[in-house]
Amino acid sequence: MIEKEVGKWEKVKTKDDTFTLKSLEYNECYHSSEGALKETYYKHVGVAVDLMKDIEDEEIRILDICFGLGYNTFVSVLNRPKNKKLKIFSPELDLELIKSLKNFKYPKEFNEISHIIKKVSENLYYKDDFVEIEIKNTDARDYVKTLNNIHFIYQDAFSPKVNRELWTIEYFRDLKNILNKNGAITTYSVATPVRCALYKLGFKLFTHKSDIIRKGTIAALKDIDYPKVDFEEKLKRVECKVYEDEN
Repeated sequence: MIEKEVGKWEKVKTKDDTFTLKSLEYNECYHSSEGALKETYYKHVGVAVDLMKDIEDEEIRILDICFGLGYNTFVSVLNRPKNKKLKIFSPELDLELIKSLKNFKYPKEFNEISHIIKKVSENLYYKDDFVEIEIKNTDARDYVKTLNNIHFIYQDAFSPKVNRELWTIEYFRDLKNILNKNGAITTYSVATPVRCALYKLGFKLFTHKSDIIRKGTIAALKDIDYPKVDFEEKLKRVECKVYEDEN
């Protein structure tokens, strides 16, 4: 169900009865039809929370590419392990979108963090004793180069079809440079050029355990307890091409 909105977006109700938006500029939704909340948890946040068990650091640093409606960030806050602090970094070019989020119709599960949503929407920043959220109104490619020691990266940008620059091998190299050795990258994409780039950069490729959603890709620098993608077998049948910067 799509409902017309004034401005640059259309509101879309997904299959789990949560709402997302469709960007008229990119002609893509911020979430799949499977469900904004369901996709967020099973493709990104649930993986991070599961892998946090093996990370000794008290503070977990997350990079959310790109902020969009904030589902990845807000669901991470709702599922924060009690023994961990979260510091979440996120670039977002659409400042108008961020400013509108305090009025967005989020699922009822978000009611307990409504004060966080309001602060983030107004100030692009929030901090308390357990959570810190920083949003930068800037190009993600520049922003990632300012960060370090990131445990989890939610690679959740619009698709390569409309946002190719955030799927190139050069971009993924920058992500690898800031990723903690025990960390992981999660993404909905299973595109061969995306997996090829990660494979060429030395990542081990895995996929999601749950059959509740369409499975994506998890990239880690070490073995993790997730189903491994037999990418070497695939490369016997296809050429390993990647997206590259055009400049």
